[in-house]
Amino acid sequence: MRLGGSNGRIAVRWALLALLAAPPHAAAQQPAPPAAGAAAGEEFRLTGFRSANFGMTQDQVRQAIRRDFNLAGERVVASENGVERTQILTIQVPDLLPGSGPSQVAYVFGFRTKQLVQVTVTFGGTVNPKLTQPAAIDFARLLLGYLTGAGYKADTVATNLAQPDGSLVVFRGDDGQRRRTILVLAGVAAPDAPKPAGPPVLQLTYVRDPQNPDVFQIRRGDF
Repeated sequence: MRLGGSNGRIAVRWALLALLAAPPHAAAQQPAPPAAGAAAGEEFRLTGFRSANFGMTQDQVRQAIRRDFNLAGERVVASENGVERTQILTIQVPDLLPGSGPSQVAYVFGFRTKQLVQVTVTFGGTVNPKLTQPAAIDFARLLLGYLTGAGYKADTVATNLAQPDGSLVVFRGDDGQRRRTILVLAGVAAPDAPKPAGPPVLQLTYVRDPQNPDVFQIRRGDF
C-alpha cells in the first residue's frame, strides 16, 4: 500500500513509533556515545562531543580526536563547506556504538569565530551501506533512551516528529544555554510503505548556538 499526503505521513509515523517501541536486539543494548556534559549532580550542559568542546580551535580539536580515537595526520580529513564557508574535520570511527560498524564524526568550525560550533555523528548511509533497517531502528531507540535521560530542558524536548521527506526526528532538545541536540532517522520505511531507495541513515548532531549559526550570510545592504 502506498502512503501519501498527511494521512500517509501520520501512518508512517505511527508505524515507526511502533518499531522504536519494540525491544532492541542484543547487539544494540550498549551505552550510547556521550556528549560532553556536566558532572553528576550538576545541571546538564551540552559542551561538545567526548573531549572536543565547543569553542575549541582546529588544533585543539585535533588533539581531542587523538585522545578520544587515537587518530591523527591523514586520518583526520580537512574540508570546507563552500556555501556556509565553515571548516570541517572529519574522521571515520569503527563501532562507535558496539556493533554499529563504521561511522563518521564531522567537527564543524564557524565562519567568523573559527571555533567548534557543531559535531555530527553519522551511522549508515554512504558511511556504512551495510547498516540494516532493524539495526538502525535499534540504535535510534538506544540513543533516544540515552538522550531522554540526559537532563535536557523538559520544555524543549520533542520526540518522534515525522517530517515531510519521510524522515523522523527521533529526539530534539536544548540544555539551559539553548545548545541543541538533534537525532534524525531517515531511509527507514514502515512495514506497509514503499522501500526507501538507499540504506538507512541515523544522524546525531550537537549544535552550539542554533539560533545564531556561525555561517557566511549575505547581509542587508551588501547588494
